[in-house]
Amino acid sequence: MPKEIRPLLKQLKSGLKLIYGKQFRKAYLFGSYARGDYDLDSDIDVLIVLSDFKKYGAELRRTSKLIGDLSLEHETTVSVVFSREQEWKTDNLPLLLNIRAEGVAV
Repeated sequence: MPKEIRPLLKQLKSGLKLIYGKQFRKAYLFGSYARGDYDLDSDIDVLIVLSDFKKYGAELRRTSKLIGDLSLEHETTVSVVFSREQEWKTDNLPLLLNIRAEGVAV
């Protein structure tokens, strides 16, 4: 994981713990920053694993201030996706398979 994004990821994880409490399980960096082939235009891709949730859009809204504030503060784009813990452990969706293969725990 590149040193320059560690402060952002630390802030993200802390913010997610405040928002979700025990519902927050893990966060994984994936994409170009996890692979090490990022450039100046790359966004920071993060999978957020929650114990459960009802509506995906509700979780995007719930985290939008945190994500927006971090993106502005660090002058980069943070992109998040969500997964339920059970899906993360068992589903074979291409995105989840990719994150399992190359993702880095935050």
